[in-house]
Amino acid sequence: MIFDLKIFPDELDHFGNEYDAVIYKLKTGTSPMRKSASEIGNGSKELRIIKKSVDARKKPHTFLNYKVRVETKEIFESEDNELKSQVLKYMDSDIKMSSRPVVIGFGPAGMFASLILAEYGLRPLVLDRGSRMDRRLELVNGYREGKDRLDPETNVQFGEGGAGTFSDGKLFSGISDSFKQYIFDTFADFGAPSDIKYDSHPHIGTDNLREVVVRIRERITELGGEILFGSRVDSLKIDQGVVTGLSYISGEDRIDIDASDIILATGHSSRDTFKKLYSQGVMMENKPFSVGVRIEHPRRDIDIAQYGFDTVNHHDISSASYKLATDTVTGRKLYTFCMCPGGVVVAGASSADHICTNGMSYYSRDDENSNSALLVPVDPEIYGDGVFSGMDFQEMLEKKAYILGGSDESAPSSTFKDFLEKNKPSGFGSVKPSYKPAVRPADLNELFPEVICETLRDGIKKMGRKIRGFDRDDAVLTAVEARSSSPVRILRDKGSFMSVNISGLYPCGEGSGYAGGITSSAIDGIKCANALVSKYV
Repeated sequence: MIFDLKIFPDELDHFGNEYDAVIYKLKTGTSPMRKSASEIGNGSKELRIIKKSVDARKKPHTFLNYKVRVETKEIFESEDNELKSQVLKYMDSDIKMSSRPVVIGFGPAGMFASLILAEYGLRPLVLDRGSRMDRRLELVNGYREGKDRLDPETNVQFGEGGAGTFSDGKLFSGISDSFKQYIFDTFADFGAPSDIKYDSHPHIGTDNLREVVVRIRERITELGGEILFGSRVDSLKIDQGVVTGLSYISGEDRIDIDASDIILATGHSSRDTFKKLYSQGVMMENKPFSVGVRIEHPRRDIDIAQYGFDTVNHHDISSASYKLATDTVTGRKLYTFCMCPGGVVVAGASSADHICTNGMSYYSRDDENSNSALLVPVDPEIYGDGVFSGMDFQEMLEKKAYILGGSDESAPSSTFKDFLEKNKPSGFGSVKPSYKPAVRPADLNELFPEVICETLRDGIKKMGRKIRGFDRDDAVLTAVEARSSSPVRILRDKGSFMSVNISGLYPCGEGSGYAGGITSSAIDGIKCANALVSKYV
């Protein structure tokens, strides 16, 4: 049976955990609730929380809605097995391949593609240009602390786990796909917090995700897969429109391997790889994307504006998030993206002498500020018609941001008031920028084309009508946010998932233009892996 429950923050605090609060509500509820509660724990029935969401329409009387289900263990197990059989639909098939499949990239798409192939017993070979997690954390933290220069091969974009490792681990996705639950279950099985299975806005937290990714890698290798870090793919071997292998660079060595099936899951920042593949004839096109800035407010103020109270005083209630979009006087929309409650703005560049921002939160989401990307959609009208015009536009903005920041790894930053009134940069107010290694007060009106600046100015004011204080004078804007999605799409067939003109090549995930975030990328990785295997069943 399914029951809907309303639980207030103080009640959660009293019981100490969600499960006990839910059981109490069932025991003191209607007759069917009480009957179901009596059957839980005696071996006949189990309780599962299906969904949890926050209702703040009558703040400060904010409460949590829980949808819970009580069924026999056998029913739950049957449904879990049915979901796994939908994802791993070739587990009982005789799969014979002449060579092991190759996966390029170990972000969410490549990771789940590799996991599925490994579960089938196909021992995938995975190549990632970045470092494994321990070394990656060392290099990223060294750069953020100002002790090391940016490593172009291992940074927030490249390395074990991909860009998602430094992004709060947000799993919320607007797509409707039965595989979403499998993704959540898998992450939880490998150590992610169990509430990602039912929270309406699930997040793992950067701190937890790092450990989860390593455990998934260990599972892949346990099943016979091989993951080579520090291995940058240089070119494909193509014979009459068919993939036959590839070359990759490892240290000082160039290594050639044979491969008839390659899943290309590079992520959205492998600009050199895109250009090399295009020169080899792989068909691709430019695609619209978005650029803008990161905006920061005090976490407490966002909590109060959204919920009516400071979440730091209540456990089991995460810091408040928001999702905003508005039309502006320019005819272009402004929208928020990758909102990080109680998080920090981080350096997202993958090339020397570039500045690019991203957002990150730990699972606790209890840092001083909350931030989000403020993005303006851009298209060929702004950046041109060439295949790589959008990518060139991204690079131009990131190089310009580097110069505007003083050419010393500082990010250009401004208060909203200074940006709005086009004032000479005057420093910061009570909201302190969280970006590291450093920020430099700058006039962000010098960074973007005027249509983007005007969209930001007008849109932020209008968002201030939706969330009180969003347009406060000392809200901090830090630039540039340019990697929200891939600026190119590698064309693939809708049925086979293969490149439209290179047989055996499977463009996959966000970098290839077919996903946008951890969950959708992971789902695309699963589908590409199954499409590859279907040829041999």
